[in-house]
Amino acid sequence: MKRKIILMIVILASIVGVTAYMNRRAVEVKKELQENAEFVIKDNGREIAKLNMKEIRGLGEIEFGANLKTSGKEPIAYKYTGVPLKKLFEKFEIDLKGKSAVIVSAVDGYTVAVDIDKVLEEDNVYLAYMREGEPLGNREDGGKGPYQMIISKDKFSQYWCKFAIEADIK
Repeated sequence: MKRKIILMIVILASIVGVTAYMNRRAVEVKKELQENAEFVIKDNGREIAKLNMKEIRGLGEIEFGANLKTSGKEPIAYKYTGVPLKKLFEKFEIDLKGKSAVIVSAVDGYTVAVDIDKVLEEDNVYLAYMREGEPLGNREDGGKGPYQMIISKDKFSQYWCKFAIEADIK
């Protein structure tokens, strides 16, 4: 009986070790995207493009207002600077017909599914990189960026995604 338990522990430890080793590269890639301020566009899991901050800002940055609501506190109105998320898709002529959502993922693994109608709505879903005229900063600096997906019409800021690194159209 003890041999079986020891064997199972060895097998499980081996599986965990192999999985951690394989996942290490994925974590390194995500960290690199954040450090280089790159954002990936995917269409059903297939990478279409990788843009840097200069390319994103070149799509026509907009200053917009949104209320940040954290648990137990009153909402605070901020001015953000960013680009409508749909502009990234328009740049690469991605056909959104028949699509239902955009999955925005963060460097820490957090994901948010945004209905395609909300993404296409005017003045609603943005890829922000500045708040009150200052860069959002990255996770290591205590910031929320370099990119944060913000739904400006979400009055409780529940569906925002800080540390955003990719958008996958489904």
